[in-house]
Amino acid sequence: MTKRTKIYFIGRKQGIGHRRYRLSHLENRRKYEPEGLKDAKDKIKQVRLIQNADVIWVRVRPEHTNDKQRKIIENRLKKVRKKTVIINDISVFDNYDCKDTTFYLWKKQGITCPDYLTIEPKVDHADQIVDEISSFIRKYKKVFLRTNNETASLGMYTLTTSTSKEEIENTLSLLVARSRQHQKKRKATRVMAVEFFEQKSSGQYTDLYRVHIVFGKIISFYAVTSKKDIFHNIDMTNDDLERFIMLNENLSDKIYSLEPKLISAVESLGCNLGAIEFFVENNEPVFLELNPMWGGHASINGFGDSDMQSYLINNRGVLEDRIPNIYNFMDYRLYYKKLYEHIHEFMSVNANIK
Repeated sequence: MTKRTKIYFIGRKQGIGHRRYRLSHLENRRKYEPEGLKDAKDKIKQVRLIQNADVIWVRVRPEHTNDKQRKIIENRLKKVRKKTVIINDISVFDNYDCKDTTFYLWKKQGITCPDYLTIEPKVDHADQIVDEISSFIRKYKKVFLRTNNETASLGMYTLTTSTSKEEIENTLSLLVARSRQHQKKRKATRVMAVEFFEQKSSGQYTDLYRVHIVFGKIISFYAVTSKKDIFHNIDMTNDDLERFIMLNENLSDKIYSLEPKLISAVESLGCNLGAIEFFVENNEPVFLELNPMWGGHASINGFGDSDMQSYLINNRGVLEDRIPNIYNFMDYRLYYKKLYEHIHEFMSVNANIK
């Protein structure tokens, strides 16, 4: 395939309904992404008709996508699925959206992830369920009780061996009510308990790794760190800078030794694009989740709070040789140009895979 690759976007708004072709409606549109796509115009172009596409990118923010919207997308894709390459087909949505399903599929393939317990609340078995949760807590000392398909720590509670039975019952009751409310639009919502995975080699810190993979190739990666158990990129401060730099400097040296397992974790969910998140213990990844549409704080503002961001920007000349992965990621326009060029390169080599 020497001609330009033709790409079609579909999501809750993109590819659906009024103004469906505008890049302003692109689901989870990242900073400078439209410009990066335009810069890659010699290799790839957006098309307005789904039947004219070489590749279709299903772009949905899982936590905001309801069953009705999934059905609309599915109805459009089933007409072209057999003849067109699809990025993250809507048919595998639950594989990455429902964390208990994700863990089940990973464990089935021998891929390391935290242990979990899916909870099916029944009125006449309430005591049995609480006993199962208590047993799970005793096994791991500390667990998260949560809904299986929410993000940003929503619907998540921490339970430990000091948590009373009454507190477990109350937390479970809150989550059951929450899941039933969500089930009205997202029927796969459930309650689950997840092992709190303690990183023995990181001291007081929680070190979280994220690698972005497209069609079996690593296109970017970084590590973030905090003394909090649950944290977001913006929570990092200048106090975390030394460890942040050390982690990313080391990651640049060892990322490709981890590559086969990272790609396997993505592909085992039926996906061909996403941000895979994991811990590292004894030089091995422990997988946490796959985000099919990255676009959070790091993709908009950079790393850490405003002071840490300023430090990284002002000291680029000194740091770039040590942590090139960080600056490659923050060059957003060039980053997305390369991403779309890689999609073209994959399609060029695999023009007849459908």
